[in-house]
Amino acid sequence: MVTLTVRPFAIPIVRDARIATYRARMTMNRGWQSPIGTMRGKVFASVVILGIVATTAGCSTVQQDSLASSPSSSDITSTLGQLDAIAEDALKRTGVPGAAVAVVQGDKVVYTKGYGLREVGKPDPVDADTVFQLASLSKSIGSTVVSGIVGAGKASWDDPITKWLPTFALSDPWVTKNVTIADMYAHRSGLPGDSGNDLEAMGYDQAEILKRLRFEPLGPFRNQYSYSNFGLTSGGVAAATADGTTFADAAQYRLFKPAGMTSSSYRYSDYLSQSNKALIHSKVNGKYEAAFTREPDAQDPAGGASSNATDLAQWLRIELNEGKLGDKPIVPAEALDRAHRPVIDNRPGTPVTAPANFYGLGWNVGLDDRNQVMWSHSGAFSQGAGTTVRVFPNQKLGIIVLTNGPPVGAAEAIADAYADVVLQGSAQQDWVKVWGDRLAPLLAPSQPTPPASVTAPAALTSYEGTYSNPYYGDFVVTAQGSDLVMTVGPHGAKTYTLTPFNGNEFLFDFSPEIPQSQSPIVFAMGADGKATALVLGPDPKAEGLVRLPRTK
Repeated sequence: MVTLTVRPFAIPIVRDARIATYRARMTMNRGWQSPIGTMRGKVFASVVILGIVATTAGCSTVQQDSLASSPSSSDITSTLGQLDAIAEDALKRTGVPGAAVAVVQGDKVVYTKGYGLREVGKPDPVDADTVFQLASLSKSIGSTVVSGIVGAGKASWDDPITKWLPTFALSDPWVTKNVTIADMYAHRSGLPGDSGNDLEAMGYDQAEILKRLRFEPLGPFRNQYSYSNFGLTSGGVAAATADGTTFADAAQYRLFKPAGMTSSSYRYSDYLSQSNKALIHSKVNGKYEAAFTREPDAQDPAGGASSNATDLAQWLRIELNEGKLGDKPIVPAEALDRAHRPVIDNRPGTPVTAPANFYGLGWNVGLDDRNQVMWSHSGAFSQGAGTTVRVFPNQKLGIIVLTNGPPVGAAEAIADAYADVVLQGSAQQDWVKVWGDRLAPLLAPSQPTPPASVTAPAALTSYEGTYSNPYYGDFVVTAQGSDLVMTVGPHGAKTYTLTPFNGNEFLFDFSPEIPQSQSPIVFAMGADGKATALVLGPDPKAEGLVRLPRTK
């Protein structure tokens, strides 16, 4: 009998709970890291990172203290019919339109195949060459790119960021001087996990976002895991700068070109130019539609890659064979090996008897439910991408699953069910249900309940003005007829209508792909009846980054 133990969510320490509830909503769609990691609150964003894992406990059929033997080629070949059934079942039950799978054993590509549709309502099928957006699976692939730069002697994992980005700064001068590429790839810089995600959502570019990280208060340096897209991005940009180029170009000539990965890129424009691509899908009125787009160039090392099962099978061969494709060296083994070593506990507070799990450099590393060493990562955009990789180095086995639906667990369910079949003979859980139950709260609508007695707002002109701080820049609020409108971002890139909620508190729809999920904003009022500050969240007394004083 197999008993499923679901570990509790680990919520990263955040500077201020009031900021956490508001800025979480703004971090929506920035990508995630699963199945081992952290999850933030869900008010001003929705899904960013997932942090929930399952373990097998009290199991009489699984030897918890032994390694599974390496499956033979014939063993894997005999399971491929089950893989088809697993993938087709996951798509049918979740409604996700399409998926692609790659299985690699040692230096051999065992299987690549597509399932379902590239786009709902059109007949084009997914095949092994269909290009998907990878979201945070980009981190593990990008770690291989940085390993190539390090192996070529252009940089070191232990180089300070400021060695290559002299103007980069964090709020603590000592940390600024000492934080390294490796620290950023291990998410242990002290940056809050949501840092920069909200700025990206507002339309700021990569350079401006990295510049504004200096205004973020820091957590403990090298002593606290906090999954940060833009922290890792700064590490990738620093390594590419050491290599004399951009990260997207470094990926091309350090990995994609020598590995023959001709459909892979860290540029969104390259994804758009593909004729055989899977569009991302979200549920609209209960049905999946290709209704949204996700342009992730600002965080390209962390979430900007696109690729297909055919190309990623070659990447898995490199990961499983000490940086080589056959006899051809692609990435020096020593630099690559560093990325797979544990750096920081990414699930603090879990029982000491639970399987050990850590974050390495762009990888989750540790023991899985089967007590096997596993390197893994997942990626997701709430607008409609879900991807995952499982690498079992002792068994020389790698599994990639790409989907064009939101993070409802289809990719993880396919990977885990098939890993069970290969390593244990049969699926040990209903993984579609397990992952669906875990992830359901992350995409659920969030609608505050109005009080029993609602106070009307002041005259809309009372709230007009420009509200600013160094991190967010300007929030410009204007009364336009019967509406109160707020513009944010560079040159007013984003515009939102503020809906009265209660008194000086308003709501706005920041995440259109999650209907009925609204974010709170409140105005602090002066004695003259005019607003003096705009506060991100429901507490008018909030301070720090969450408070933007009126400047005009």
